[in-house]
Amino acid sequence: MKKRLLLAALFAAAVATLPAFSGQYHIEVVSKGFQHDFWKQVNLGCNAAGKEFGATVNFVGPPSESHISEQVEQLSNAINKRPDAICFAALDREASLDLIYQAGAARIPVVTFDSDIGGDTGGAVLAFVATDNKQAGAGAAVEMHARLKNQLANPAQPVHIAVLSQDTTSQSVGDRTVGFIERMVELCGAANTSVEGHVKYEKKVSGAKVVIDVGIPAETTDSAANTIAQTLFNRPNLLGIYGSNEFAAKAIVNTNETLNKLGPDKIVGIGFDAGSLQVQAVRDRTLYGAITQNPFMIGYLSVKTAIEAIKGQKVQDIAVPFYFYNADNMDRPEIKSCLYD
Repeated sequence: MKKRLLLAALFAAAVATLPAFSGQYHIEVVSKGFQHDFWKQVNLGCNAAGKEFGATVNFVGPPSESHISEQVEQLSNAINKRPDAICFAALDREASLDLIYQAGAARIPVVTFDSDIGGDTGGAVLAFVATDNKQAGAGAAVEMHARLKNQLANPAQPVHIAVLSQDTTSQSVGDRTVGFIERMVELCGAANTSVEGHVKYEKKVSGAKVVIDVGIPAETTDSAANTIAQTLFNRPNLLGIYGSNEFAAKAIVNTNETLNKLGPDKIVGIGFDAGSLQVQAVRDRTLYGAITQNPFMIGYLSVKTAIEAIKGQKVQDIAVPFYFYNADNMDRPEIKSCLYD
């Protein structure tokens, strides 16, 4: 954080030497796509901030979150337009890092949102606006463990908790997966919990009474995710299943339509995000609950922060609050406003 604040100060000093800008600010926003309700709300937030603060906002994104090369091309196009600032949610850090360096060399301030670039970006990235995804994933684990505490305490036979994660490249999805796994291991006891299923997260423990099974589809398609979800549902003595974003949660709900394994006194399902399918599944208690972000505010604060950076003001990372919602609390005003179905 200290390094980022120092870089922000240096960048602000450089921006202050540039000629004054006349007219509206021009901000390019490169998101992860349009395919989920989450990104539609981010778009609305970006546009609201643009309207409020006098900026023209161009919002783009690839057709799906598996189209990394297309997003890289969109980022390149955004830089070539020489906007006053860029807001960027990276699908893949390594694939986009060189372009972030180019933005810095061109003195285009960058605000990352949802998924950070991380590491040395040459001072181009001045702030990161997002949910604290690791803490949010941990929050999902706390809720699931509380619901299953008695069954997880000292089972006679090994029991399973499943995790469906969209991919291995997105920082936000990865943080939610790690946050869930680490907190669940802590709650169940490290000596008693084995993490299996994917090499990125595996930490096997021989003779463990609790097994966390991680499933990640080979590609980001509904059919691939549904296949993995079905495999996870077939684990013996499965007590709970967690989906770490809207894509994963939808796969869990859709797969359950034929299996009918979720619900009260059945397998405990917890999702992430708040698209229409997932919200309805929580309302009818198919899913026990889900973590919701505030995507409108993520978009709004990203553009607002970018405009502050353009003006040479000091900017910093912003952690946007998250909530756990279920059928009992989802109509509370502070939560209902974050259900973007």
